[in-house]
Amino acid sequence: MEYTSIPEPPGFSNLSKTEQVRYLQALWDRIAENPSDVPVLETHLEVAEQRLAEYRRNPDEARSAYEALDCLGKKPR
Repeated sequence: MEYTSIPEPPGFSNLSKTEQVRYLQALWDRIAENPSDVPVLETHLEVAEQRLAEYRRNPDEARSAYEALDCLGKKPR
């Protein structure tokens, strides 16, 4: 998937950061209405399938979503 620069919608930079985030969320919600239309890289699907298989082999070793988010929040950027 190639990423390209796109022009900013008119008036977007005049919005507050909160309004910009709301705009982006509303835009994503419109895109996500049809999940089958959203392209997913094959490598992402492969990783998801591998992780699901690992979970099914040993569900007791899985971390909760909260634990995973805590771990991600502690990683240096």
